[in-house]
Amino acid sequence: MGEFDVQAVILAGGQGTRLRPVTVNLPKPLVPIANRPLIEHQLRHLADRGVRDVTLALGYGAEHFKQIEALAAELCITLRVVIEPAPLGTGGALRFCADEGAFDDRPLLWMNGDIVATPEVSELTSFHLDHGAAITFWLTSVRDRTQFGVLELNADGFVENFLEKPSPDETSSHLVNSGIVMLDPAILRRIPPDTFFSFERSLVPAMVREREQIYGQFRGGYWLDTGRPHLYLEANRHVLEGRLTWTPSGEQVEEGLWMEPGVVSEKVDVIRPAALGSGAVVEPGARLFGRTVIGRNAVIRSGARLEDCVLFDGVEIGHDVEVVNSIVCEDASIGAGSRLHTSIVGARVRLGARNVLHNTRLWPDVVLGDRVMVVDD
Repeated sequence: MGEFDVQAVILAGGQGTRLRPVTVNLPKPLVPIANRPLIEHQLRHLADRGVRDVTLALGYGAEHFKQIEALAAELCITLRVVIEPAPLGTGGALRFCADEGAFDDRPLLWMNGDIVATPEVSELTSFHLDHGAAITFWLTSVRDRTQFGVLELNADGFVENFLEKPSPDETSSHLVNSGIVMLDPAILRRIPPDTFFSFERSLVPAMVREREQIYGQFRGGYWLDTGRPHLYLEANRHVLEGRLTWTPSGEQVEEGLWMEPGVVSEKVDVIRPAALGSGAVVEPGARLFGRTVIGRNAVIRSGARLEDCVLFDGVEIGHDVEVVNSIVCEDASIGAGSRLHTSIVGARVRLGARNVLHNTRLWPDVVLGDRVMVVDD
């Protein structure tokens, strides 16, 4: 059975609460990574591996995903969009998709819509079929496993035990559920319809106790959960640095520098890696010190200094502003002489001149005057 015989589902209905205020108005799968929505990277990855049949399970913010349907068509993916009427949990969402006729009897690859990962679909499919598995987890290894579902395997990959968020002394295994699972769609009939139901907390432990055919495959591929701001910034850095097969938007005009059309950045010091979106203007005298993503139509005034940061579309950074290890969301403006360190500025914020933000989160649409805020200076 080849790669084309796999169908996929991306669960993209979560609210992304840990990443707020970035996700106040923007579903987490649409948060940009190197100037592409996270879910676009996922779809490109699936298309590159021959997956042509994808279901997108939406809930929160479903109206924002229209652009993704056009992208799927470009990638020759048949995209089916299913919107759950209320939050149903992972199991409930999968059952709802099944009841809506989204799946046939081919192996089903399930990916969560908020993870940066590069599973080799053909390897996972072959393993799943060769072992006659009902469920195969694509595993990753983490140091702190207390926030994950941990699996204990035998030598053949058979799951002997599944522990959801165990304490450190409960298990020595560091292999965890990555949010990427291959399964036989027939098992979804075991999930009660129209009910909030957790696949991981309810269905899987019961199947493991009955010693059903549940397996895990660990191949050491790239994986990162983008749930927290520092991890979101890390995902952007890793894509810029080429640590995984995802690529920034735009053309690589020189090693480590991606530009979309219409960028204005003459006489600007750019330390790579960096990605600049279409229509971005970086004035002479501004400096980019590396690991920087600048969104479309952003304006960076002279004297600004940027490092380890992600600026969304339409952002304006004033003269002599310093932005380090921070996220500035869509259409926000930062007044001259301000300094942002390890902070998040929400969409459409208007921040006056000479403010200092350190470990700070400003919610969308906040307006602050000059020298109003100094935090941990």
